[in-house]
Amino acid sequence: MIRQAVRLLLRLLGWLLTPLAVTLAAAIGATIGTTVAPLSSPMTGLLFTATGALLTGAVGLWLWLRLVRATPALQEVLAVSPSGVPTEEALEELIHPDHPEDPPPS
Repeated sequence: MIRQAVRLLLRLLGWLLTPLAVTLAAAIGATIGTTVAPLSSPMTGLLFTATGALLTGAVGLWLWLRLVRATPALQEVLAVSPSGVPTEEALEELIHPDHPEDPPPS
């Protein structure tokens, strides 16, 4: 039971890597935009910050999905399809975890 809970937790954390990677990329872009912002008016600085976040977030997502598509081992560990969507088997395991992983010895 504990083994299944740990496996479920690790799988969910793996699925959260995509939004985490994109959020990190957006934060880096916003920081770069904020560094440039003091050189202009407040509204232009806000636009620099938002544009930096959007651009680096989109590039980060694109790079992450390219990595997932190009790495079958990563797809297997995260239990996702090449498009980054959780597989049917993984979702079924999350919804109905009542079947045992290993059959009992006879």
